[in-house]
Amino acid sequence: MTVCPRCGEENPDRARFCLACAAPLEEPSPQQAERKVVSVLFVDLVGFTAGADAADPEDVHATLQPYHARVREEIERLGGVVEKYVGDAVMAVFGAPVAREDDAERAVRAGLRVLAATEVLGLEARAAVNTGEALVALGARPELGEAMVAGDVVNTAARLQSAAEPGSLVVGELTYRTTRHQIDYEPLEPVAAKGKSEPVPLWGARGLRSSFGVDVEIGGSTPLVGRESELSLLKEAYTRVRRDEAVQLVTLVGEAGVGKTRLLRELGSWLDDEPDLVYWRQGRCLPYGEGITFWALGEIVKAQAGILESDDARAAARKLAASVEAVVPDAAERDWIRARLAPLVGVATDAAGTSREESFTAWRSYLEAVAAQRPLVLLFEDLHWADPALFQFLEHLVDWSLGVPLLVLCTARPELYELRESWGGGKRNSTTVSLSALAPEDTARLLHALLDQSVLPAETQALLLERCGGNPLYAEQFARMLVDSGEDAGVPETVQAIISARLDALGSERKTLVQDAAVVGKVFWAEAVAEVSGRDERTVLAALVDLAHRDLVRPARATSLEGKREFAFTHLLVRDVAYGQIPRAERALKHRLVAEWIEASVGERVSDHAELLAYHYSEALELARAAGVAGDETEPLRAAAVRMLLAAAERAKDLDVQRWVESLDRALELASAEERPGVLLAHAIACDLAGRTRDARADLDEAIPAFEAAEDNIQLGRALSELSWTVAFGADAVEAEAIQRSSVAVLEREPAGPELAFVYARTAGMLMMEERSEECLALCERIEPVVEQHGDDHSRMMFHEFRGISRVATGDVERGLRELSDVHEEAVGSPRSTGLAAFINLGYWTWWVQGPEKGAELFRQGLEFCERRGIPSAWAETELAWALFDIGQWDDVVARTERLVASAQAADLVVLEAMARPTRGRILLARGRVEEARVDAEASVALVREADIPQAIVPSLTLAAGVAAAAGDSARAGELLAELEERSRGRARSRGIEAAEAARVAAVTGNTGPVERLLADPFPPLPRADAQRLSARAALAQASGALEEALGLYTDAAASWTRFGHVFENAHAHAGRGRCALALGADGNGDLIEARRLFTQLQATPHVAAVDELLGGSAAAVS
Repeated sequence: MTVCPRCGEENPDRARFCLACAAPLEEPSPQQAERKVVSVLFVDLVGFTAGADAADPEDVHATLQPYHARVREEIERLGGVVEKYVGDAVMAVFGAPVAREDDAERAVRAGLRVLAATEVLGLEARAAVNTGEALVALGARPELGEAMVAGDVVNTAARLQSAAEPGSLVVGELTYRTTRHQIDYEPLEPVAAKGKSEPVPLWGARGLRSSFGVDVEIGGSTPLVGRESELSLLKEAYTRVRRDEAVQLVTLVGEAGVGKTRLLRELGSWLDDEPDLVYWRQGRCLPYGEGITFWALGEIVKAQAGILESDDARAAARKLAASVEAVVPDAAERDWIRARLAPLVGVATDAAGTSREESFTAWRSYLEAVAAQRPLVLLFEDLHWADPALFQFLEHLVDWSLGVPLLVLCTARPELYELRESWGGGKRNSTTVSLSALAPEDTARLLHALLDQSVLPAETQALLLERCGGNPLYAEQFARMLVDSGEDAGVPETVQAIISARLDALGSERKTLVQDAAVVGKVFWAEAVAEVSGRDERTVLAALVDLAHRDLVRPARATSLEGKREFAFTHLLVRDVAYGQIPRAERALKHRLVAEWIEASVGERVSDHAELLAYHYSEALELARAAGVAGDETEPLRAAAVRMLLAAAERAKDLDVQRWVESLDRALELASAEERPGVLLAHAIACDLAGRTRDARADLDEAIPAFEAAEDNIQLGRALSELSWTVAFGADAVEAEAIQRSSVAVLEREPAGPELAFVYARTAGMLMMEERSEECLALCERIEPVVEQHGDDHSRMMFHEFRGISRVATGDVERGLRELSDVHEEAVGSPRSTGLAAFINLGYWTWWVQGPEKGAELFRQGLEFCERRGIPSAWAETELAWALFDIGQWDDVVARTERLVASAQAADLVVLEAMARPTRGRILLARGRVEEARVDAEASVALVREADIPQAIVPSLTLAAGVAAAAGDSARAGELLAELEERSRGRARSRGIEAAEAARVAAVTGNTGPVERLLADPFPPLPRADAQRLSARAALAQASGALEEALGLYTDAAASWTRFGHVFENAHAHAGRGRCALALGADGNGDLIEARRLFTQLQATPHVAAVDELLGGSAAAVS
């Protein structure tokens, strides 16, 4: 028998047209299978088997024959298919081979009718209906004993039937949810079913409801009906954007198919009629789970730049550059913005490790520049599919864009708020428009327009209005089904049922074509479908035109691949349902074919599509494995998936470090034993940049032995360098240095190349951080030829930065600062993220040489640079706080460090917390808030004991010693000073950071030995270090009773600090000079008064009190 795909009528094998509806018949291949949602009905006679044991076979047959005939009659009456008889049990299927929109309801109705018929026959039966996905053999012939459906839905239906009471029908959860408005149910106790880990929910059918309704909504299309108020809101939002030159966010939220797209289409038509020219750019969020992070934004940028998918990398880069140049006047900003936009459009860039904030800032700057030319409307479709990163960018765009007419439109289903609960909340420039169901009169108008009938029969209209539930797509799909079939084929009750029924009505050839297109995606190309289906392009194009006439797909106005015919599904739901019908093994094959076609079509611009290709290859692999395909057959898919994931990672590092790591996470899951070490190294590098140091260490611990075994010196050398870097801030700096030496030794076995240049530069950096400046300079002289010849821009900039710092630290101030300035200038003009380091390093050493005011100026410029480029600014702000401490802006410092400590703790940034706490603690201690200062002291000391943090060791231990001394614990203060001296040995800069404060603490405790040893070593020959030495020597001389020497040292120190601009140390120098003068019988009041003025300015009340005591006492009292 051949089943009609339109009406479900069974026809003789010889029939070429359906005997019921005259539709052309196509007999599916017996091997063809499809995944379908079906409803399975099981009916079994109660007690018949036991009674039949002693009965004559002819009597059993006589009883079963009318029973079987009546059961078949009732099942087929309602469109079901009897799949098999097993004794007195009957199994029937609704929804196969042809789906109808109300399969579940008809299965329950048939079951209730069978129970009633059985009772008339004098028999008693029980029944169950279960709904779920099954694999359907479309060519199966049940009358010949061939199985039609297979899946858990069948087994569960049989087990539910055994739990039913005699004379009753029970249903499973999906059947209940689908039919609860048509059937009256009562809940029953869940039942334990074999093979199920949890009891199965159960409902008993009590009868049919008198009224019918649908509690599900989906979407709609033309014409626009009942949306006048929502359209007015959109127009008003645009009017505000235009009038106020400000950004507005409007989110359209509604169930699938409720009319979001149609409403926006109407807004677009209205804008077309406005006198002002408007840029309308839109992008879609693809439903591929984790994959296509910024695809929607990339589509917008490509559209603005006029980039086609078929453009090669050079053409894309040229168009992007022209687009940026047209709207951004500043050359440096143009290069930076272009470099940040390039990964979005698939153009390679060397800006690896770009922070998310920097990318966001650049993208926003470009969009603002476009909007400054003319009003800009950005439409992000299907936002419920968006990755968290895209949500963050949109929030950044809406929060930070100023002074330009920019309307950001988003469409989403209600699931959006499950993913992003606070979306749009609390923003004055945000509006959410919720599209609810249409009123009955509006739904009726829509149905009349869709069916091109001004009047519908009252009965039909009432039923349609009830079933549509005010949802435009329900109405649209139902009307289209009526047009396609020419008769009432049943009213859809769920989206899937509607679309499944429509797809089945297409016939097997057209339906298969839709399924092939669904594998490509919501947007697809006729040529891709031809490749997947194995049909010629002309046939496929003709079929797609026919499907467009049926409003299942629509042709695109412009194609993203030159020379290719582009189409899109009218609704994503059509794509989803069609895709879900394909069996896993076939789906795997189709995904592979799609990936191969895309890869061949895009040519050298594969990286732009790497995430999409990785998705297709990964899906193909997962589905093939699930279908039981042998490992040797899936190996090419696995290799291709890894290849594309690595390409996606390479592209992501220019966009988002976190996405870079995630792509490599997935690549690691699939990598072969041979590929794994290389992927581990890439993963370690990404994890280190993302702050996942422990993960990086674990990767390297596994990768390094593999590289050693393979004798791969290049990879081994780079891996050892990464390992050294991960432990560089650990408790054992000696281990880090030893590992780095091994890295250099391994790479030096091979000819010089970029890896050796990078590791050489990093080695210089490690020496610089260890404050081994002379060694750093000696190394730089030796490695300079290799770095300059083989290093990339990043390696060369690192080299010159580290050498410049070491030059300054050793007294070659002019050349060192000039080298740092050159690096700074190059970094600022570069699109890379290294500009911040250049600001910080130049600012730090300018501070030590020219004073805190000059240093703070550079730090502030660095903060502005961070804000402009979206770079994290915590490090720059921490070092700015140091300079502001010297300047005396202590309230500002306290406020900044409060924020810095909180954010560092939230992000687990140990180094930044250890750098910020001592600065705040010093202020709290100077202001007499000893217990609060103790909190910072103990926390920072714990941090520097856990990890070797050069910038924080001396400040932390100095603060802790001061707190101990203030609390009267001289022994503890002495221990801390001894630890400070021991841990700072060999670090000239560190020993000179806070030598004066350490000396004052030592003088109070009477244990000056550690500070004397500290002063015996050289400090950097810089003004700040020289002044620290003078103050420290003065404090120790005063403590030893050498007042004349101390007076002279304090005099020199006060002059130095006045020139330098350190308010707190200047106050101490004047106080010490005045104290010594009084002790020597001279007039010290002038210095004490100046000291009091400065201490008062800082609100250092304990020091003010001490000076007041001196001013009111005698020379004997202070000697």
